Amino acid sequence: MKIRWTATALRQLAEVPAAVGEEIVERLERAADYPLMYPERRRGQYLGYRWFPVSSWLVFYGLGEEVIIIRGILHGARRGP
Repeated sequence: MKIRWTATALRQLAEVPAAVGEEIVERLERAADYPLMYPERRRGQYLGYRWFPVSSWLVFYGLGEEVIIIRGILHGARRGP
């Protein structure tokens, strides 16, 4: 599968520390080979998206035809809807 970033997710990636950003990219490359490896979110703003933690950050992605769409990268301490 290919990886596609939303403009929002790219801006958010720029805000994370460099080492965390590198790990996020590595894990997304792995997820491109195994897109169902992470659980689906069952509540909140990213309901239905798959997600995984990296350090204090949460990465959310959706699946399309042969593509993983990166939707957001949020700090885990952030309170959302």
